Amino acid sequence: MKVIILAGGNGTRLWPLSRTNYPKQFLKLKDMNKSIFQMTLDRSLKLTALNDIYIITNEKYKFLVMGQIEELGYEASKNNILIEPLGKNTLPAIYYGVKEIQREKDEVVVVFPSDHLIKDEASFTDTIFKGIGLTNNYLVTFGVKPNKPHTGYGYIKPGQVIGEGSKVDEFKEKPEYLSAQLYLEKGYLWNSGMFMFRTDVFAEEIKKHSPIIYNLFNNNDLKDFFEAVPSISIDFGIMEKSQRIAVIPMDVKWSDLGSLIPFMKSSQRIRTAILTLEKTILWNQK
Repeated sequence: MKVIILAGGNGTRLWPLSRTNYPKQFLKLKDMNKSIFQMTLDRSLKLTALNDIYIITNEKYKFLVMGQIEELGYEASKNNILIEPLGKNTLPAIYYGVKEIQREKDEVVVVFPSDHLIKDEASFTDTIFKGIGLTNNYLVTFGVKPNKPHTGYGYIKPGQVIGEGSKVDEFKEKPEYLSAQLYLEKGYLWNSGMFMFRTDVFAEEIKKHSPIIYNLFNNNDLKDFFEAVPSISIDFGIMEKSQRIAVIPMDVKWSDLGSLIPFMKSSQRIRTAILTLEKTILWNQK
């Protein structure tokens, strides 16, 4: 198994703690002796060896990544730190990592954002391993079981049961409160933004649903690819289009970290502050 950790970004979320040159994933928040990135790396090391972990970042954060790996007592391999020439959202970044892994052979890959907080790590690790069988035919996403209506997360509607999970019937954007309450009652899951797949299956779905990315990568060097490729998320580029998507429920305490005071209109700022407060309260519950 290989792991891809997405550790780029521009430092605008979790402002004012996070800054462009020191984004949130490298912060050690209150009562934490490790950064959010370091905790993500620790979880990944429960799944595979350090040399099988690929970190996608940018030139500004390369030495932050290396320093935080070494702070944990490991030797950072430059070959496993992949530098994006330009930030173009999650799909180009993930495909870059996939193509690097495919240089050796096709593998099962797990993709983690580096800015998530997760407890119940034994359950988390067990759920990842249980889903490997589905990767022969599906791109797998992980849906966190909600414990309250929440307007700060997207939702996934599970469909037909297959193996350890279900086919995905539908992805839902971040809802208003009444819709979130309805989703909870109907058994929807929070969209965690974590994925698992075989590299060959992923490449097939890229070719089918995002051919411009597939063709640009195969016909250009890395810098030209990132300059030419559109900025597109994995959700929009593949997950919401493919018929080969499965979701596995994950019963863990989980949160991604949003903005504290983003640079937005006042109404958006108030809504985002409320969402962040909800996430903070949720994280401290149970």
